[in-house]
Order: sequence, then structure tokens, then C-alpha cells
Amino acid sequence: MKKITIIGGGATGTLLAVNLIKHAGGSEPLVINLIEKRERLGRGVAYSTVKDFHLLNVPAAKMGAFPNDVEHFHRWLTHKNYNYAPNDFAPRVIYGEYLRELFSETIKNKSANVTVNAFDDEATDVLIDNGQARVITRSGEILSSDKVILAFGNFLPPHPKSQSNSFIEAEKYFQYPWRADIAEKIAKTDDVFIIGTGLTFADVVMSLRHNRHEGKIFGFSTRGLLPAVHELGHIYPSFYDELKSQTKITDLLKTARRHIATAEADGSNWRAVIDSLRPQTQDIWRNLPEPEKRYFMQHLSRYWNVARHRIPPECGAILDEMQEKNQLHIMKGRLRNIEANEAGKLEITFFAEGVETHLPADAVINCIGSQSNFNLIDSPLVKNLIAKGLIKTDSLKMGIDAVPDGRTIDINGAVSGKLLTVGTALKGVLWESTAMPEIRAQANKLALSLLNGG
Repeated sequence: MKKITIIGGGATGTLLAVNLIKHAGGSEPLVINLIEKRERLGRGVAYSTVKDFHLLNVPAAKMGAFPNDVEHFHRWLTHKNYNYAPNDFAPRVIYGEYLRELFSETIKNKSANVTVNAFDDEATDVLIDNGQARVITRSGEILSSDKVILAFGNFLPPHPKSQSNSFIEAEKYFQYPWRADIAEKIAKTDDVFIIGTGLTFADVVMSLRHNRHEGKIFGFSTRGLLPAVHELGHIYPSFYDELKSQTKITDLLKTARRHIATAEADGSNWRAVIDSLRPQTQDIWRNLPEPEKRYFMQHLSRYWNVARHRIPPECGAILDEMQEKNQLHIMKGRLRNIEANEAGKLEITFFAEGVETHLPADAVINCIGSQSNFNLIDSPLVKNLIAKGLIKTDSLKMGIDAVPDGRTIDINGAVSGKLLTVGTALKGVLWESTAMPEIRAQANKLALSLLNGG
């Protein structure tokens, strides 16, 4: 009997379980334990929104759950009588419904030798001794396991760096941008300061607009960059052969810029050039020396994120409209201080082009992004795994140190045969490891490896 415990039942953990069930064959019994709070099973943070204006950032025809059937989701939409064309950006709430139904249907059609246990619980510790792993849950369950998979999603973002920490306890400081009560706590006339101008920022602005917010909205980040907007219909041939021997970021950048110029001269555009690199991005990243990776993280990662992680045209049009109406203001600079005053206001101080600026706001929403330094994550499970030396953060502090196939590396540098990770926690190792095309490929590959003795 093979026992596999998956900790985390968002999109990544759910797809891993689905692939394990689908690929399980033969007569050997397989037990799959999936640990996740019931309301988040199949959804995680990304697909837990219930608002239909929070859209996928990838067209429906490319969001299938399986790497060999990328149109699966669009066919499901059609079967369910949802009226979305292949290039439409469907609501994320529907995608969450899709994943949950996929999980349920896969269980219904599973082989008799497969047992699936879904625990509405939280894993708090993993014990590994005598070649056996045991997962301990908050409720006291002890799950003996041959393999344990850490399918972590997103954690709380770190607090912004500030000279004063008084703002952390302020009523209208929101560390978690997906809190259900934000709409109730923020008055329509409040001036809202949002830290971070990426995809989550765009979602928060969409929510404020839906609530007919009347106050000013300030989006703030180091460079004041908004996600690029999708422009479909362009293609560009791969030029990976030119890149695979290059190990300096400056050389890679020069080559990419040359192809962008060629694309634009031929009637295509930079988006198609970036997309042509998608299948090989992980290989390019792994080929870079660590100093080059650090250089990229410091100087270019924000620009890459803007170019790679795009928003639907309808979302981009709304952000443009709100800026034209002088309600949405995008600012850049270095944050210095956030301080709560006696009147309940939050006073923000930042430097922009060498000038110190002071800005009062009624509310501050943290859209910095998930904490990725595992040494700083406030989770009982993560703290216990770190304390025991079973896992460590990678050298770039972007996730868990591991080999590319997901096997974790412990504090002594040993590759684990029992503890693996998949998805977001592999970002430091693979770079591209947070979006559906990479997650579905990882889930499928890992499932096959686990079932074949990996």
C-alpha cells in the first residue's frame, strides 16, 4: 500500500490529487490524504473570490487543468452553458467551481484500489523517522505517509518596512487584501493607499469600483508599474537556441530586445516575444549563476512581472478610466514610514526622486504579495519544519530549497526522499512556478513520479 499525504488543497494540491487518481493503475492500493479547510478546497486564495469581476488573467481556452488538454476548461464552460469564447477571460469564481467539480468527478470515477481522504483540517507538523513520515494535524489526526507533499499556496504578505509599526494595529490597515470585511470597514469616501501595484492591486481596485467607492485611491510601488494588458492574436517563433548558452542577464536582455524590435517591425509585438520564451523560461533560469539571478531580482524582476503577468483588456480599460477621472493615482518611490495618528488617520511618508512626500490616508491595503522567505512565515507547520531542519529557504529567499523535481533539501544539504514540494514554493528553483501552465505540468509530472516510485 502506498500512502501519499498532500498538505494544501488549493489549485496545486487539488490538481496533484486529481493526477494521482487518474494515473493510478495496477492492483497496489493507493491512499491519498488531502488536508485543506473545506471552504478553500479546490480554490485556495486565487480562486476563492465570489466576485464575477475578478477575472482569470489567461484566456479560457488555455486554462485547462491538464498539460495535454489545455482546452479542457473551455469545453467544460460550454458543457455548463457558460457563454465564453475561447479568448474570453472568465471569472475566477467559475474556475474555482471547475476545479472543485473536477476533483469530485475524478473521485467518483476512481479505481477501486484508490482511497481518497479529504481532511477539513490544518497540518501543524511532520515527523520523519525510521523511513516513515507522519503528518500531525491541528485536530490530532496522525497520518502515516510514504510521501508528504507541501502544496503551499500564498501566505500573508510581509508588513511594509516602516520606521514606526503603530500602523499594524490600526483598524483600517489590512495586511490581507482578501479579507471579507474590507468592504464593510472602508467607507465609500475614504482615501485608500494601496502598497503594491501588481495583479492583486488590480483586483482590489476592481472591488472598490464595484462598491462605488468615491474617495481617492493611491497605488504605490517602488517603480509605479501597472501590469501590462493582454493583446491577443500575435505570435512569434521561439529563439531559445540563441539563449540557451547565455548565462548573463545583460546578454539575455540584449537578445530579447533585438527580437522585440524584429517582432514590431513584422507587425507582432513584445508580448508575443515574451510568450515565445514561456516553455523554456525555467531552463533559462536554472542555467543562470546565482549572482546573475540576484542581479535580475534586484534590477529587472519588476519589469518582467509587469510584462509576464498581464491583466485582461476590460480590467486595463477600467484602470485607465479611473486614472483619467482623477480617482486613481499611481505613484512610485521608497516607503519610509506609516504611522497611525490619534484621529485614526494613517500618515504615509515616502521618497520620490529624492523628495520627501507626506500623504494622509484613511485606509492602507497591503498588496505586496505573499511572504516567500520561509524563515519569516508565521505558520505552525512551517515553523516546525524549519526548526527541525527538514526544510530551509532557498538562497534567494523566494521559497523552499529543493531540486527541480520538488524533493526538498534539508538544513544539511541532503535531498529528502519523503518530503516534497510543488507550485509556488519552487519559485526560487524554477522561477516560473505560480501560474496554471506550470502548476498543471508540475502536478502531472510529480504524480507520475510518485506512482512510479519517485
